Amino acid sequence: MHTAVQITLSCEIASMQLTPTFKMGTLQLRPISKVVTMRLASLPQQQQAAMNLQVNFEIAKIQEAASGSLGQIRVNPSQQQKPATLATPSFNVSGLQLVSGFDSAPLQLTPSHQTQASVHLTAAFQITSVEFSPTFEIAGFILNSTSKTVAVQLPGAGASSVENAPMFEITNVQMDENGDIAMLQLNPVAKRG
Repeated sequence: MHTAVQITLSCEIASMQLTPTFKMGTLQLRPISKVVTMRLASLPQQQQAAMNLQVNFEIAKIQEAASGSLGQIRVNPSQQQKPATLATPSFNVSGLQLVSGFDSAPLQLTPSHQTQASVHLTAAFQITSVEFSPTFEIAGFILNSTSKTVAVQLPGAGASSVENAPMFEITNVQMDENGDIAMLQLNPVAKRG
């Protein structure tokens, strides 16, 4: 059984830090919907796109891991569509701030509220269990996060872009009072090679 899956969340950029060489530093992302797509991690994305194997689910429950990663989530099948995300590689800046104590990324940009700067965050999970309805339809999946490393890509960047997308590490997950993800803080992963 293929138990490795990838979950893709639609998020908006709350803030972005830039390094002194104007490279992307820390990102703060806010999920814009509980609707996510899930696909098998073992198949190449081009093959899955041809077979239409991305399925929409809705996050029903999330338990943050102590390490600050996504931890365990429960997803249920959803008829809702993922929200439309802005497929532009730019956004209007409403705030610019010098951040003291962050020599590696001292400049923080905040997008304006008029233009939603959206990205897709893809994270690796393992299927822990499958729940069925009385009519033997899938009622939900329990998934465990398998890595703090995630891919971040602009919407509409192309079918193969998850494999080539910039990689980040989740450093902090903030939950709201309803138990939903309020904010994700990510740091870029240094490229090897």
